[in-house]
Amino acid sequence: MSAPNLTIKVEPAESSAVVYGALAAKSSNDQPNGQLSLVLTITNNEPAQVHLNQVTVSFVGPPNVSPSPIAADLTIFSAQTTQWVFGTANNIILPVPAPAAIKLSLACDAFSDQAEVNMPLTPYMSPATDGGYAFPGKTADLKKGEFWTGLSAAHGPAGGGTQLFAYDLLVRVFDPATNSWPTNVPGSDNTKNENYYIYGKPIYAMADGVVKEIKDGMPANTPPGFPSPTANPVEGNHFYIQHGDDLALYAHFQAGTLNPVLTSGPNPDKTGALVTKGQFLGLAGNTGNSSEPHLHIQVNRTTIPWGGPPRPLPFNDIFVLDLSVVPNTWPPNNDSPWNAVSAQDLPSVVSAIWMGPLKLGNKIFRKLFYVLAWAWIIVIGGLMITPGGVECIACGPTLTDILGIVSIVLGVIGLALSVIESRAEAQHIAPPQIDVKGDLHG
Repeated sequence: MSAPNLTIKVEPAESSAVVYGALAAKSSNDQPNGQLSLVLTITNNEPAQVHLNQVTVSFVGPPNVSPSPIAADLTIFSAQTTQWVFGTANNIILPVPAPAAIKLSLACDAFSDQAEVNMPLTPYMSPATDGGYAFPGKTADLKKGEFWTGLSAAHGPAGGGTQLFAYDLLVRVFDPATNSWPTNVPGSDNTKNENYYIYGKPIYAMADGVVKEIKDGMPANTPPGFPSPTANPVEGNHFYIQHGDDLALYAHFQAGTLNPVLTSGPNPDKTGALVTKGQFLGLAGNTGNSSEPHLHIQVNRTTIPWGGPPRPLPFNDIFVLDLSVVPNTWPPNNDSPWNAVSAQDLPSVVSAIWMGPLKLGNKIFRKLFYVLAWAWIIVIGGLMITPGGVECIACGPTLTDILGIVSIVLGVIGLALSVIESRAEAQHIAPPQIDVKGDLHG
């Protein structure tokens, strides 16, 4: 038989192109990459049911990216429309720049050919101001040694793929005794929420908006592990806030801590309050379907909770660094390769997050010293070849001139190398890397 007659809609997509999340580099020495996570809405136009057994994601154009065959097990009845969603393990980390186009091939039982969709592939451009959101935490609320942490391409695809680009954000502190970054105080009772670093941290709005849904009053879970039976609603105490085209979910707040200004809106259900960027929302907790205290955030292209396709969630004005190379320095400084994030999602490795600015480290002063030293060598060399300038009495005029020329040449070379090194660091020149790790949270 020929290919099955299927109508296939692909999300996330903008202007007839599939979009991927632009991920920040895990350090200033690394290259950024991209997260491709898809939701397919499939309509069966055949007179009988079809069984989808594989979806192959291929790429067209440089750079070369190997196809990703993904096993499927989906029966679609005639005239029925259903969804097929990437699992977390199916997320594809792309080099950036990514290939220019994507091809999806859907193989079904009893059909010799595959249904295919070909679309352009482009990085996602968020409608948020300056292409990104403000981070929902503040440096001022962190205690010594604490860092916000998170990563992309690790969240489960719950809600028909609405959470493919979601983050579970935590606060961690380095424990030298175990050489690890636990989420709760070492040696403390991990069944008590208050022993987790994030518990009670203030959470803030990522942008201006309007409250669309509120839930408060749900009791705290006992960590670690998910509650049984599953809590309803799974978001726990939460806000849904409409930020322009995006509906954002902020989930798992402590009961009774939601900002009363935002829970007394003009609508009969108390929604409709206006939100300003940076406004206090509530305190991080452990309610709903949550295994330990954390903040869950996501954005979707919809105006109804659970009602729209996923969208990447980029940030502005933060620094990130692969948690495995974060030094035992707090607050962080620019001696370490912290990467400045602008309109980008979090890296695909567990990363420390700092809501800038960074402190000045010793590196900048060392660089300044080298520049001044080379400049001084050039000046001395110039004085040595200048009539009436500096002369080496033991060397004589001729050798003094030679030494002066050598000093100038060495100084110019040294100064040029210092400038080239600084520019290379500023441009993040490094070999491209594709790196995916699991979430430390689980």
